[in-house]
This record gives sequence, structure tokens and C-alpha cells, in this order.
Amino acid sequence: MKTRAAVVRELNQLMIETIELDPPKATEVLVRMHAAGVCHSDLHTMRGELRATPPIVLGHEGAGIVEQIGERVTRVKPGDRVLVNWVPADGTCPMCLNGQPNLCERLGKTTFAGTLPEGTSRLHTIDGVALKHYLSASTMSEHIVIDESSAIPFPSDVPFDVAAIIGCAIATGVGAVTNTAQVIPGSSAAVIGCGGVGLAMIMGCQLAGCHPIIAVDVMDSKLEFARKFGATETANALQCDVVATLKAYTRIGPDYVFDSVGSGMTMAQALQAVRPGGAAIVAGMHAAKLDVSIPAGNLIFQNKQLLGSFFGSLRPLVDIPKLVELYRAGRLPVNELITQRYSLDQVAQAFADMQAGTIARGVIIFQ
Repeated sequence: MKTRAAVVRELNQLMIETIELDPPKATEVLVRMHAAGVCHSDLHTMRGELRATPPIVLGHEGAGIVEQIGERVTRVKPGDRVLVNWVPADGTCPMCLNGQPNLCERLGKTTFAGTLPEGTSRLHTIDGVALKHYLSASTMSEHIVIDESSAIPFPSDVPFDVAAIIGCAIATGVGAVTNTAQVIPGSSAAVIGCGGVGLAMIMGCQLAGCHPIIAVDVMDSKLEFARKFGATETANALQCDVVATLKAYTRIGPDYVFDSVGSGMTMAQALQAVRPGGAAIVAGMHAAKLDVSIPAGNLIFQNKQLLGSFFGSLRPLVDIPKLVELYRAGRLPVNELITQRYSLDQVAQAFADMQAGTIARGVIIFQ
């Protein structure tokens, strides 16, 4: 079938074009998309800063309705509302059996390489160029084919745009707090970087009972968003010494410092600022392909922890439905995180607004 999608044929060249989408295979489903989140990871991929490279269809946050299923699909049926899980684990490798499906061994060979879990693609340009599936998803398309393990049903009272961003921004940010750090109520916390994932971290800190919650960013507009979602203090990193400021708010440093940026500078700041015996948790990917230097003395002499958090250390099929229920219960104000909606033709503007810091989270709405 033909469908319209956000295609990157070469680095930094984004186009909305009509492409060919092959039908689902035995364990796959065809989904008509209703909403797709706009994430920094998509922008990094367009620039060639992460593993998957063009030609590729962007997007990994999304939600829609199942239209067709393969003959061996058992988890969903046509008509189901599903959000996209971009970590389709096989459930059989040592990491999955150890309760860490976000680290599934299959992901490196397929999902991160730009194929579906089966190992091939269903996407082609009209002129015959094979396209990769970004994170086995490619949600910036009117229709997508995904593995059934990527389709998580959600209730009809949850809006499609809310479900879409629960599948990445909320899962990654809240999961870093509740799963990776396993925060103790009453702890102090700081969040460096207040984009979509950072704001979700702040939501997670509030959910976990942290106080104070200190937000750090280089844009005052993002710090205003941070206060809306639970930050009790804010600091503009361009106007202060971040490490000294975080220690001033907490005397010896926060119990936890969450880094949603993941640059060499912010990792070092997180580790230096956290109190002795505390934990710095890195979930951002700015330096994902680089070697970075860290102050080793902080780790050793002050017994600090430096923890990586990929996809919030989630068990997607277990934890994402829980996040949906927390939204339904009013415990996670996910709907308030969406401050701008766009059409598919406005993807470039959505990326520009995200970089300018004028939105908390943007979502593409399909007609």
C-alpha cells in the first residue's frame, strides 16, 4: 500500500513523501497512526548522531488503531488501540530471562540497525530505494507495520497523543526515577535538561515523593515548564555554577542527579554535584557515540554511583500499562506535557520549535 511519511534519504535532508509499505508478515501488524511524538532522538538520527542512518523513516513514539494482523499474531486484533513499544524484545535471550528486556540481545542486530525484529524492512520509496524502520517503528507515517511485541493495547479513554508519548518520553523519564534509581521517598533530586524526557523525570521525582526537586537548563522557557511539572527550584546553567548551585540548595548535594542530556559536560556535573554516596543517573544520548571523561575520584573516594538508564530500565509489556494507569488516575499529568500539535507536513517546524525550547513536547496528529 502507499502511505505518506517523514523520510530522510540523506543526512539532514527531511522530506514528506509518499512511499510503499509492504503488508505485515506472520507476527506483524498494520497500524493506522493517529499520533506520533517528536523526540530529540529523531533529530539526532536525522543528523547521523546515533546508530541508525539514512535512508530511514523517522519516529518511534506513536499510537493508532490496528487494521490488519499476521496469521500468528495473538496479542492484538483489528480495531485495538495500541501504542508503540520501540523495544520489541524477544523474551528468550539471557537479558530478557534476567528481567531486563530493554537490553534484549536481538535489539542490536535489528531494532538499532533499522529493521523489524524479523530482520528486514517493509518500507520502500516509490523509486525503489529500501528504507529503514527507525527503532523498528517509524511512527512518522500514516500507516506502519510493526511486530506484535511493539503493539501495546491501551484503554479508549486515553487520548492517542497521550498514549504516544507515554511510550518513550514518559517511560524513559519516569522509569529512570522509579526503576533505575529506585528513589526513596523524601530524597532530594536534581534534573539536568528539561526537554520532554527531563520533564518526565521531574514528574517521576514528584511521583516518588522527592523534595526538593531542582531543575537545570540553559533556557528559561524550559525552566518555566519544569516548575509547572513539580520543580521546586530552578537554575539556568548559563548564569550559574551548576555544581555549586545544586550543593547550595541541598548543603552536600542532592541524593540523586538525573542527566537527561548525556553530554560529557553534564555527566561530569551530575557526578560532581551528587552527594557522597548518592547516585548520578544518565539517560541522555548526546555523547552516545563518544568517549567522555569523568572525575574518577568522585566515584571512588566519595562512594558515588554513576548509573546508565536506557529506556528507563523498563519491562515495556509490564511497566508501560502501569504508566497508562497512573495517567488515568491523575498521578501523571501527561496531557499537560503536550504543548503543541502539528500535521505531518509540519515536522520540520516541530523540530525547530523543540530546539528553540518553545514547546514541552510536540505531537504529530494524523488526519
